[in-house]
Amino acid sequence: MTEHPETAADDRTIGKYRLVRRLGRGGFGEVFLGEDPDGRRVALKLLHDSWASDPDARRRFAQEVTQARRVSGFCTADILDADPDAATPWIASEYIDGPTLLESVRADGPRHGADLHRLAVSTATALTAIHAAGVVHRDLKPENIMLAADGPRVIDFGIARAVETTSVTASGVVGTIGYMAPEQLEGSRLTAAVDIFAWGAVMVYAATGQEAFAAPTQAARIARILAGEPDTGDLGGPLLPIVLACLEKAPDARPSARTLMDWLVTGPPTRDTGGGAPAEDGAATADPSHVPTSVVPPTPPTTVESPVAPTTVESPLSPTAVAPATPPTRVDPGASAPGIAEGGTLAYTHATPPAGTAGINEASHHPQLPADPDRGTVVAPPGGGEGEGSQVASTLRPGTGSIPPYWFAGEKYIDARELAAAMQLNWGEAVRVFANEAERDMLGSWMVDDAGDTTVDRSVFRRKPEDVNQTVAWFVAQLRPDLPPVFRGQDASVDGLRELFADVRPLFTGAPPANEMLLLARPAVLRTMALYHGPDSDLRRQLGDDLKIAESAGVSFLEQLREQLSGWRQSRPVYVDPGLIVAYLLRPGQIEPPDSNGDDETRKLFHALWQRVERAQGPERAGYAAAVHAAASTVRTMAAYRRSWHSELEQAHVDLDQARTRWIVQRVLHVLKILLFVGGCVLAPIALFTPFRYISTEPESAQSVLFSLVFYDAVLFGGAFLISMTTGATNGYRTRRHFARAWKDHASARVEQLKAGIDEGDRELERTREICSG
Repeated sequence: MTEHPETAADDRTIGKYRLVRRLGRGGFGEVFLGEDPDGRRVALKLLHDSWASDPDARRRFAQEVTQARRVSGFCTADILDADPDAATPWIASEYIDGPTLLESVRADGPRHGADLHRLAVSTATALTAIHAAGVVHRDLKPENIMLAADGPRVIDFGIARAVETTSVTASGVVGTIGYMAPEQLEGSRLTAAVDIFAWGAVMVYAATGQEAFAAPTQAARIARILAGEPDTGDLGGPLLPIVLACLEKAPDARPSARTLMDWLVTGPPTRDTGGGAPAEDGAATADPSHVPTSVVPPTPPTTVESPVAPTTVESPLSPTAVAPATPPTRVDPGASAPGIAEGGTLAYTHATPPAGTAGINEASHHPQLPADPDRGTVVAPPGGGEGEGSQVASTLRPGTGSIPPYWFAGEKYIDARELAAAMQLNWGEAVRVFANEAERDMLGSWMVDDAGDTTVDRSVFRRKPEDVNQTVAWFVAQLRPDLPPVFRGQDASVDGLRELFADVRPLFTGAPPANEMLLLARPAVLRTMALYHGPDSDLRRQLGDDLKIAESAGVSFLEQLREQLSGWRQSRPVYVDPGLIVAYLLRPGQIEPPDSNGDDETRKLFHALWQRVERAQGPERAGYAAAVHAAASTVRTMAAYRRSWHSELEQAHVDLDQARTRWIVQRVLHVLKILLFVGGCVLAPIALFTPFRYISTEPESAQSVLFSLVFYDAVLFGGAFLISMTTGATNGYRTRRHFARAWKDHASARVEQLKAGIDEGDRELERTREICSG
């Protein structure tokens, strides 16, 4: 959830709830503070209109909300009400009055010691409860952890799952880059292990204030998640090996939520404990060969936990070339002959799906592929079991003049080109083939030794791919450059990209298809798409080259600001959005400065930065524009500080005037007190001796003079005494005069301090203009 300053709602009523004010906006919708007729406060989330247009989305959303309401609310935000059938689907949950973990770390800094460990235990407990209810969060991040007075609460669970399975996002990715597991970015079938990966990334942020996979660009962040190592900073102690185990690339190498909670409570086990933890709560089992040196899963418990409901946590098995019952031996693609399974059958032909495998005989499985063996696709006969598959395979061995078939997604292929076309149509299954080492080896063996292919780069079979989606795209493009360019089911022609990137709002709100746009908006991906033939292939290649140039220009621009402007050094790092760059490259007319919302200080800063955009041409212009938009939150923060300084300066001047007035009053009272005291001291002897001169001659006059002098003397001393009483010690100062002087000096210093800050801000603004116009 991207937090924004609280703003007034538009006095709407959703269901029985009156909207009080907006709390924020995120990838799934807007969140408002709402009140029911009894005055109970709720967090009311209105989902994006993209869900409202899909009836299947509403049905799935209703099912998932029902399931999510079964999650225990002791460490999550209770779901109170929902209406998936409303014009704008909404969900009401418990309102938690407190900051998010993101806000807390930004304001108070990272957590350490017992405080960090308490956060880890609380959030792991919440995941255990969520997974036990058959729900996968899929978007766990610091913004979705609320720090209530009675402990952390996890929010937005179940919503990601509900929207991801809809047709609206059938080819999309739900989550937040930086906290997404590799399999989420690759489009693989997901399990609860994605939440464990996100939990590890959240703990790194909580402990260091930095992302575990930080990088200067979004594309670099994706690459680092897929193949790089996390940066855990100064995170240490017993929590470090647990976090590293959760950040393993392979989902089956991560602990389950229940095992994670056990590790946090009892401490991580050492290698000599042996054994492996069962895959509880739908998460994968932690494999000791993948866990850091000091961590292996504990011995399996005696009780067997119920698995997560299959409708929510998907089975990782796939009907590809590897037999689920008997894993084949590793086959080296560079060997002279493929591996032979028991009974003389080739490994990839022996690993045929069992009878009744879904999709084998369904013409709709690959509607664009023929079921004609002469065209390269061999369809198993109805009811054909493993024996029949083996029998067919044995008649197609090398030496008989035919190519042994390769099984993919329940169908046989004897033509590598047809296989590539099928992989483009069934991208998810292709990702699973290349992500699995054994299946990748068998595909390479079949391609090299049986199909005799000399087209495909052999490295795609012989090493673990850093980006499986990119590898699939590379494989298909080499074999079938005649096909239309497609990436993860998305039309990647120039026209298709223009349509996808026509609306840039999802890139700012996080709404679908923002993540899909980011996965496509990478130079390497666009260059791969350029391998496909077509009238726009050169434009696709140029788009990839321009994206790299623009992204580099935008990153360099932001780094220059951070290096040369002191105000920018304190800001958190920002990332240039490659999706926004692609949108600007495809539609230069969309390039426009961020909205200042009528604020003069914000307008000045944006105008200064935008000079760099106006002076640039070509891809650099798009890169600079995206950089300014990336820095929009920093600019608004700086503008808010400048507004605050001006407002505080006005108040400081008022305080200084008041302090000066009080100082003058106290000085006058002090002088008056001295004069009264001195006058009293002078009048006292006169009052004593003057009447004696007249007492013998004028006794009545002498008596009158005596009373007058005594009265005036008493007035003088009394006045001095009263002033002393009212100007005595206060607030730790000896007299009020001293306090008034200190207040005046402080107010004066405050004015000078604010003036200096404003002057420095003005100099920074002028320096910004020089940098951007130079």
